Amino acid sequence: MKPCTVHRPEEAIAYHYPEAVEWRRALHRFPQPSWLEFYATGLVAEKLSEWGYEVLLGRDIITPGERLLLPPPEKLAAEYERALKAGVKEKFLAPAKGGLTGVVGILRGAQPGPVVGFRFDIDANEVTEASEDFHRPAREGFASRNPGYAHMCGHDAHTAIGLLLALYFAENRDKIRGTVKFLFQPAEETLGGAVAMVERGVVDDVDYLLGCHVGINLKKIGQIALNVHSFMALSRFEVIYTGRPAHAALRPDEGRNAMLGACTAVTNLYAIARHGLGASRINVGILQSGIAWNVIPARAYLRVETRGVSDEINEYMVQRVRQILEGAARMHDLALEVKPAGTAVCARNSPDMVRLATEVARTLPSVEEIVEESPFNASEDFTVMMKRVQERGGKALYVLFGTPVYGGHHSSTFDLDEKVVQNGAEFFAALYDALVKDV
Repeated sequence: MKPCTVHRPEEAIAYHYPEAVEWRRALHRFPQPSWLEFYATGLVAEKLSEWGYEVLLGRDIITPGERLLLPPPEKLAAEYERALKAGVKEKFLAPAKGGLTGVVGILRGAQPGPVVGFRFDIDANEVTEASEDFHRPAREGFASRNPGYAHMCGHDAHTAIGLLLALYFAENRDKIRGTVKFLFQPAEETLGGAVAMVERGVVDDVDYLLGCHVGINLKKIGQIALNVHSFMALSRFEVIYTGRPAHAALRPDEGRNAMLGACTAVTNLYAIARHGLGASRINVGILQSGIAWNVIPARAYLRVETRGVSDEINEYMVQRVRQILEGAARMHDLALEVKPAGTAVCARNSPDMVRLATEVARTLPSVEEIVEESPFNASEDFTVMMKRVQERGGKALYVLFGTPVYGGHHSSTFDLDEKVVQNGAEFFAALYDALVKDV
């Protein structure tokens, strides 16, 4: 890699864009889902270290007890070894062993100023990627090599945006006023990674926090949305009903049917009255029970989630869910265990950040359309970081960058226009300059 000798953000970022495409494609080849993102962790840590960043890993950035839905030890070990075989250097990976994935990179300037944080999620989906020639990653040789896992939401592009931006700052350290802090977050798809990082204090010193997503609601290169709103609060739960097995023909009266309890709960969960003051959601994504034709099921496992357009509305849904789960357990004489499994909160972009970002976007040739407003209408655990920063007096902004997605998010044929990587890094570099201009 040759350093860039120009200093205008758009020129410096364009210079390294071909490398960023290769980083994105390397990440795409070796995807790993939540708490298993060893390849991404090692690649990012090595790059940041090479560029002169202070690199924090493992327990320095993750609170172990806050990791929800942690994979079993055998899967953690297997995915760790898989990352090593893919070429990750163990010295950058060892602190993440056991599911302590993610990276924080810190670069301090010579001049005083704010701490500006940039968050990028690094996890993949548990999806099998299309292998047909019509799918560009398959046709061009960078489709997933890890069966059952694939970057079908664009987090590989997010990570590439972060790396491209980090390289720009490393080569233009004289422009840094204060500190830039890069947060490469694990476990966004399961909505648990942000909490584990926030509880470790990684955003407690951040004055301005910036995050992004590609392709959500915006399907053309050059589009950008800054007034992003309607993030839905979310609560996820693992639910386990435990009863008693019995022979289904000889003595069904001796059994306590966990499946029946679960079905009673599911039917009534979907009957919860929706809140009259805003959107609310309920979903049961998994129900597993039973072992044989003629055995009363003694165990049932569910994954349940609620959402609300406000924290209060989501809490209403959570309380009703708990009442129904407990009622079904009493009705069928079952033991009940409910374990939290994911969290997102409601948050809003800081209004003055939206105004400043809009002014910056209007100056960039890469921005062809500023979408006036864009309701997110889903959940994102970046909101946990936003809320912590804003509660401590800081400001936060979540940006949407346009790109076609060729099949839709989380589908087996998801792909994107890699130009969005350059556009995203260019915008964040220009916004940074505007944030520290008068410092």
